[in-house]
Amino acid sequence: MIGKYWMVIVAGSAMLLAEDAQAATASGQIHARLIIIAACEVTNGASPDSPISDVGTLDFGQHGPTWNTPLKSSLSEEGSGKLNVACNPSVTGFTVSINGGTHGDGNTRRLSNGSQTIPYQLFVDASGSQSYSIGQQHNFAVSSAAKVPIPVFGAVVANTRALPAGVYTDTLTVTLDW
Repeated sequence: MIGKYWMVIVAGSAMLLAEDAQAATASGQIHARLIIIAACEVTNGASPDSPISDVGTLDFGQHGPTWNTPLKSSLSEEGSGKLNVACNPSVTGFTVSINGGTHGDGNTRRLSNGSQTIPYQLFVDASGSQSYSIGQQHNFAVSSAAKVPIPVFGAVVANTRALPAGVYTDTLTVTLDW
């Protein structure tokens, strides 16, 4: 009981002191800042305003066990995304490199179903004259604040021997440096 009585007295004394205090004003400063670094941001066509880590899919479609001409795909096709890079004016250029993928051997990219592989290639242009060689950098210039499209075209080489049915996949890492 003594403890509770003491608290009531202290609380009551504090209230009496508060009534006798004079009104006062205090002021201070808030500092605000924003640091914008020389940087680029990667987006795709599916989410035009948000950074992404999943660039898109090169979908070569569904085919029988053989094909006589290369199978082609690109990131700019409907529904698969379109890789874009936006840089601030401090950045005048950047490079793009694409690794050999999960199933590549250092020289050739390969799609795999777990036991069988199919070679494929990546290109900067639809005609296939400029390739994204494994790990080699391709230069892109930045001339304005507009988004710079990064073309990625793929081709699975023609295949005249019958392959087992299955889903053949690969995962590539795209690296941008500025």
